[in-house]
Amino acid sequence: MAITRSSKMKLRPRTQPPRVSRAKPMKKEAIFIKPTIVAGETLPLFSRLKEFGKNLVYNFPGTAFFTSILVNVLGDYLSKAVIEAIKLGNQNPMCCSCGPGITCMKNSDCECAIASKQFQEKLKIPPVLRKKAVKLDENQYWRIQFCCGPKCQCSSECSLKGLDEIDKDHDKKFEVYREEEKMGFCVSSKKDIAKGTPVMSFNGEIVGKRALKRGSDAEQYSLRLIDQDQALIDFLKTAKFLAKNLVRPFATAFDRVVFINPLKYGNVGRFLSHSCRPNLEMMRIFQGGVSPGHMRIVFIANRNIKAGENLCFDYGESYVENHIEHCMCPELCMKKNKKESKVNTVRTQRAVRNQTQETSMMGRLRSFFR
Repeated sequence: MAITRSSKMKLRPRTQPPRVSRAKPMKKEAIFIKPTIVAGETLPLFSRLKEFGKNLVYNFPGTAFFTSILVNVLGDYLSKAVIEAIKLGNQNPMCCSCGPGITCMKNSDCECAIASKQFQEKLKIPPVLRKKAVKLDENQYWRIQFCCGPKCQCSSECSLKGLDEIDKDHDKKFEVYREEEKMGFCVSSKKDIAKGTPVMSFNGEIVGKRALKRGSDAEQYSLRLIDQDQALIDFLKTAKFLAKNLVRPFATAFDRVVFINPLKYGNVGRFLSHSCRPNLEMMRIFQGGVSPGHMRIVFIANRNIKAGENLCFDYGESYVENHIEHCMCPELCMKKNKKESKVNTVRTQRAVRNQTQETSMMGRLRSFFR
């Protein structure tokens, strides 16, 4: 009789104990989410390298190609707490019901105005208002504020719609180009920008820390969105505008570390250059809610910027030490040159010392054999 899988089962004695599987337990798979994309504006890339062949599109680096998005999308390796908070935030957005022609700051019952005022009072952060300069601080990244979202029913001229202009008319505001291959693509402004103006956002996939380990590009391009913000957690626990059932999930989510990765999905912000004397500062602003999904990284002009200037921000000391070879500011280059010259000086001194010792030894030997 042919021994098959079924026949083996029939031949096994009934008194025989069942087999115990020795297979190793499967590891929990990472949570992958199909993003909901809101298409954004795509800008042309201009390459002006001396070698003409490298200016052709098929010779562009792989990081130059991505899907343009208007708002951040859910990415991979997010904790369950963050995913749950984002879902609850989407189900419970903060949309004011002021109505057309009414500005939020003049309505004492407006949900958005109440939230902005509490941010201002508790965290000592001035509001981000439409057509008014943002007051900057040295630690601007930690100075979080709140603005009206796109679904708010207030007037189009409402002062709390401070971010309405950052996602519009990018083709009229910016140009993306490269003139040096090692520098890569940069962004320049087509118009003058006043100090304190929100210039653009940094859009991409909201991802967990493990997503950055896929490759060096993901690590180099991503920015930290959430960094265990204790001050924000304490504020949300006492916020009067936040429903009680949302406090704990939101507070738990903001106790995690989350990044924005713009490699696959992003916007023009991914091309911003580094400088130790930047003309942009990062600020995190909630728009239309206070969940991780409503938080945005926004770049604010920290001085008056003239048309034609490259737009840049400080990538941070650790990034500069590990990755930067070509800096736009002379200060860092001078520091690097000083460091390199110091190393070269030490090497030269050692070489001279060794040569002197060899010369003196040869002189002694010659005098000995004379």
